[in-house]
Amino acid sequence: HAEAEHNVVERKAVAEAVASGVSDKQKQDEARRAVLNKHPSLRDAPLSKDGTEQCRTSGKKLGALFHRSNTGSSTNHHRQQEGEEEYLAPLNNNEEASSSNSPARPSTPSSMRRSKEASPFRPPDVVLVSPLRRALMTATELFLNSRSEEDDDISPPPRFLAIEALREKRTGMACDERSSVAELRKDFPHVDFSDVERGIPHVDMGEQNPDVRARGEKFLDERLSAIPGQYLAIVSHKGWLREHRKVLKSRVEAGLIRADFDVNEWDTKLYGNAEVRVAAFRWQDGELISVFSRSVDNAMLASATMMGDGFEFALGPPSSGFSIFLADRTTKVHFISLAEGRHNVAVKQAADSSRTLGASASQNDDEAYPSETVLLKQEGESAKDHPLYDARLTRKGVGQAQRLRDMLSKRPSGGRPFTAFDLVVVSPLTRALETAREIFSKTPGTYGGEVVPPPRMEVSEDCRERYGRYVCDGRRSVSELLEEFPMFDFTRMQYDQDMLHSDERETGIQVQERAIRLLESLSRRPERCIAVVTHTEFLRHLFGQFGDTLHEEDRSCLQRTAKNCELRSVVLCSHGAVERDEDTRASTIRVPSLQSLSSLTALGDETPADIAESTAPPSKEEAEVPISF
Repeated sequence: HAEAEHNVVERKAVAEAVASGVSDKQKQDEARRAVLNKHPSLRDAPLSKDGTEQCRTSGKKLGALFHRSNTGSSTNHHRQQEGEEEYLAPLNNNEEASSSNSPARPSTPSSMRRSKEASPFRPPDVVLVSPLRRALMTATELFLNSRSEEDDDISPPPRFLAIEALREKRTGMACDERSSVAELRKDFPHVDFSDVERGIPHVDMGEQNPDVRARGEKFLDERLSAIPGQYLAIVSHKGWLREHRKVLKSRVEAGLIRADFDVNEWDTKLYGNAEVRVAAFRWQDGELISVFSRSVDNAMLASATMMGDGFEFALGPPSSGFSIFLADRTTKVHFISLAEGRHNVAVKQAADSSRTLGASASQNDDEAYPSETVLLKQEGESAKDHPLYDARLTRKGVGQAQRLRDMLSKRPSGGRPFTAFDLVVVSPLTRALETAREIFSKTPGTYGGEVVPPPRMEVSEDCRERYGRYVCDGRRSVSELLEEFPMFDFTRMQYDQDMLHSDERETGIQVQERAIRLLESLSRRPERCIAVVTHTEFLRHLFGQFGDTLHEEDRSCLQRTAKNCELRSVVLCSHGAVERDEDTRASTIRVPSLQSLSSLTALGDETPADIAESTAPPSKEEAEVPISF
């Protein structure tokens, strides 16, 4: 809910305590409670004036989702849910849209094309709301007063249900005591208070956090999935939502569900006033199995991932069960990290100098380490004038790529004595093109008396390095690249010049969503064996999205930082229609992690460690571990 009048009073009390010299947090909290207990006028406090404005701001964000919505109905009845003013969308893999957190930065070509397509998000069919006045006012502002004629064209006004199980902890303070049902019906005639009137559940005075958690868990297990309607909204309280997330966290730790949130420490972080989040709650055979939650701003970026149709066939809990996948929905993908670039050497040399001088490293992901300042342009300088702009491979890097090529020529695959690929997708940065050229520009070998031609090499912005800020991650124009690399297919590159690179770095969330778009495009390809030549930072954001419910050994195997010219093989399994190259589908990964590399150790002295220039080969636990997501 948005800011209420009692929030204003308690905030003022804490400020006065601090001004009088009270620094102890516990004493500040005592001052807050004291002022709330002294104000019976705050019983079932309404929203403040600022709170109403907060609702209107959040309502505009919801409107931005709804007004781009698909007016068709979904046929998939999986339920999704979560969060304060939580908007619940259906699992619908037929439509998707994408947007950017940074309006000033141009979108990638694929996201620019998708922005014109329909969104899967629609106004809720049912609004479930706490019976306290501040929550009822928030729900009314968000989902009734803010409705436009355009909303009415998409769907009729929602049904409002007051749910006693969603109320704030009953502390005994006046602000947490609700008005009578008769009073509430008079002020909120559009709300159904039958549930509250029946006293379901009975909430005792003096509740503690575990009590709130227990009634929230019971609501999740016994009632939520039975609520009629495909699209739901939940309007509740920060304390209730915190306890609700603790329930989810405990199930994640027990291996019962999978959870993906775009906030750190999601199980303890409180919601802001009138904060809206969008989540997909997926049930299977009556059991909750996964939660995917995003801010309202990030929801459009993640729409394809949120709208999967639950295709995976699972047996048992995620931590110990099995998953099977239809073979015709799978694509084998071999991710290859780049060979050593000149920027890598420059950073290492700068790091050695920094250690000699005793410089400390930054701990902020948005700040450069002292050693990385060599990758920043000087004030007034053009990034393209920097000697490390779109950095090339070193001589050592060329050798790493050639050794991987030689190893693939000896690696049996598909009944042949070598590994051949149907397609190679390459980042458009020069060092990626050089790596791919060294590995794939020659025939992989002869089979059945015929020379197998090199694979087609297609350049894609979707697998480029995290762009922005560092000069090494900008790219040259397509016309320049095509002149140097005529054997590559640049037809999917929308712009000749680099429209993505700027002084502002691409956010981690944007990299993750771009990685998902890459997986979606790969899953639609008719080719069944694909190599992707890409970057370490990009791979970190891609693989970091998977494996939260795995055993530590498997997770570290999947998510560990890739070394130079390392090969990591996965199997993509697509949700949705079987036909390829038609509709976009969310993707799931099943990973025999490093199986391809570990099998190479039997071929000779060229071990995975040699290829990656690593100090240690993969452990026994890293080999042939089946991991499903």
